[in-house]
Amino acid sequence: MRYVELKQKGYFPVKVLIIIKYRVFLCWSDGLISDKTAEKFAKYMKKYPNLYKFLACSVQKHTTNAHLVIIDLGAGPGLLSLELHKKIPNAKIIGVDPLQKMLQLANENACFDTFEALLGSSENIPVEDDSADIIVSRFSLPYWKHPNSSFTEIYRVLKPGGKIILEALNRDFPVWRLFLIKLHMLLNSAGGDVTRYHLDAYKTAYTIGQVEQFLTDANFHIIEKEGSEKDWKFLVVAEK
Repeated sequence: MRYVELKQKGYFPVKVLIIIKYRVFLCWSDGLISDKTAEKFAKYMKKYPNLYKFLACSVQKHTTNAHLVIIDLGAGPGLLSLELHKKIPNAKIIGVDPLQKMLQLANENACFDTFEALLGSSENIPVEDDSADIIVSRFSLPYWKHPNSSFTEIYRVLKPGGKIILEALNRDFPVWRLFLIKLHMLLNSAGGDVTRYHLDAYKTAYTIGQVEQFLTDANFHIIEKEGSEKDWKFLVVAEK
């Protein structure tokens, strides 16, 4: 809508500014970002492949055969999917994300025959019941609107004996240390939008205890935990 049309309807510039800021806030709180920010995020995270290699190694440790179906939930630009393929080349890897732009980037980065990108969310994973051997998710939990429903959906999708491997930001991470992360990101050219996207996720993150409760309520059996209460992240593995 043009400014003239807004003025005719009784809007003043300050009101327009409030509306714009409110819509931006909703976008951040839902974990939805602009195409430009998605591209910046992908570019920045490519500087840190070891973060994805660590999680891929954790997934590999819990594999029982080479021909698996692995779902990368909240796949983003596909950097984890790429590392999973390097570790488990015969696995079918499905990247699920709610953003078309992220799926486009995932197809570009995870460019191999056994990768498939699907539009979906933690509450609506577009695959059949009992169809996945492993669901892995890295830092997407703060953007799940209804975690209990999401873990129930994950339980539906996993095969009997299937595992969820969840790497999550820690709600108990000290605030003063978040400032150091912010400084590091800005000094390494992350940009304001990417830095805010990452740090704002801590506001809706969960503690290790809360994640354990989500998993227990969804009938999962927790088999492994890594990370202390004050670490910036932790890892939980649970079995259906």
